[in-house]
Amino acid sequence: MTMRNTLLVAVGFIALMAVVLIFFGDGEKHGMLLSTDSEIEHSESINDARQAFWSRDLPKAERIYRTLTSAADANINAWGELGNIYYMQARWKEAANAYTEVALRLIEKNELQQAAFFHRLVSQMDRAQSERINQQLRSLKTKQEG
Repeated sequence: MTMRNTLLVAVGFIALMAVVLIFFGDGEKHGMLLSTDSEIEHSESINDARQAFWSRDLPKAERIYRTLTSAADANINAWGELGNIYYMQARWKEAANAYTEVALRLIEKNELQQAAFFHRLVSQMDRAQSERINQQLRSLKTKQEG
């Protein structure tokens, strides 16, 4: 990867992290952060994943986030932060998959402005995943009209 491309990815990642923190910074407000150990059946928490991420242990952070996202009631923050890891590593398809999960969950919560941000991001990385989001939006519109 050239220096210019590396710089563009870094700037994009920083901008993305800023937006994610703005949207998800108050996790309790959105009911998205795990507040007690009893809410998760895994031995590692989202805080462990964040610590691994900030310690630059990306393989460990990815492993923890993947475990968290495999739960039936997967935490929306875990999906977004897993997407950030993939985005930072230019793993576009995997990032698009993770961000699609975030967008779909935001649509379910009727948080359409935040979902639109992730939809635009996904549409730049993976058309098939973007179409999944479009289908969910169409379904929501149909429900609202009916």
